[in-house]
This record gives sequence, structure tokens and C-alpha cells, in this order.
Amino acid sequence: MDFLTSYLAWIAATATTIAVTAGIYTLLRRREAKLRAQKMTRALSKTHTILTAIEHIPDPLINRDLRRGLVLLLSHHVDVLDRTNPDHAHLSAIKNRIAQINRIPSGLRPVKLRSKVERRHASSALEELAKLLKDATVTGELDRREGSLAEASAKFTGQQIAVETARQSAKDAENIRAYPQALHFAKQARQLCRNLPPMVGSRLMESVSADIERLESRLGQPTKI
Repeated sequence: MDFLTSYLAWIAATATTIAVTAGIYTLLRRREAKLRAQKMTRALSKTHTILTAIEHIPDPLINRDLRRGLVLLLSHHVDVLDRTNPDHAHLSAIKNRIAQINRIPSGLRPVKLRSKVERRHASSALEELAKLLKDATVTGELDRREGSLAEASAKFTGQQIAVETARQSAKDAENIRAYPQALHFAKQARQLCRNLPPMVGSRLMESVSADIERLESRLGQPTKI
């Protein structure tokens, strides 16, 4: 009787152990699947945000440091997708787009953003990319040096666009002889020049200062307010 009791107890304990082990294994599998899904969703979201932002920035404004940082960050997210969902329908298209971005020629080249809408979209896109690059550097998704250079490049280009936007607003106001408004925008452009690196900022500052001098000389003419 004691043997039977012991045997039954052993069976019960074994069954309990198996059940607990199976339960733990199931929970771990579910947790792993959940984490994998979260990583995949995050990678897709970040990739979509970056690629959408790039669509609003003309290629000549994406210099070497910015291009390199974006390609490295996109490649990181693609690696995550390769590990979590290698059969994803958009993975191949994303890889092809990264290859296209990587072929953008290095160095800033003159480019004219024709409208306020284009300048606003490009400025917002660069601001968003700068934030993403900064976050990626903090989280370790991007090397600190590469990330910092890319972030600085995005900010620098965005500041240049801001100067150009203010100068264009000054020209538009000047064209309708609204000289006080034109002078206001020109001074705004001069202030923005101070945020640029000295070599570029000083060159633009000379042009903007000439705009201000010309507008100040015209304030005696009839104005349209």
C-alpha cells in the first residue's frame, strides 16, 4: 500500500512538473513571439518614417554624412526585419530603396525649392530625420560618431532652408513694395544665419546684410501694407 501511495504521488508530482514546464514554455514562446512582433512593427514604422521623409528632400540636399547615417540606420532596421520576418512582402522593396539612397552623389549642390510648400515639407522632413538620428544614437542603433554627424548634417541643411525661406519671403514682400515686411523677413534671415557654421553663415550673412541695406534705403518709397 505504501508503495502504491508513493508511486501515485510520484506520478502526480511528475504530471504537475510536466504541466508547469509546459505552461512556462508556452508563456516564454508567447512572450518571445510578442517581442518579435514588437521589434518587427517598430522596424517597419521607423523605416516607413525615414523613407517618407526622404521623399520630401531633394537628393542634392542629402550630403555624404546624412546619407551615410540614414543608410546605416535603415540597414539596422532591415536586419531586424530579416530576423523577425524574412518573408515580409515589402522587405525587398525597402532594400532596393536603401541601395538607391546609397548611390546619391556626395556633397551639397545648389538646388532651388520652388514653393513655400516644398520648403516647408523639406524643413519638416529634415527636422524629423534629425530627431530620429539623435534617438538612434542614444539607443545604440547607430554608432555615436556616425549618428552625430548625420544629425548635425540634417540640422545644418534644415537651417539653410530656413534662411532661404526667410529670404524668399523678403523678396516676395519687396516685389509688392511692402518694404517694412520685407525688412522684417530679411532681418529674420540674418538671425537664422547665426545658427549656421561660420564658413557658410558668414557668406550668407553678407548677402542678407546687403538685402537689409537695400531695403532700408527704400523705406522712404511708397509701401503696400
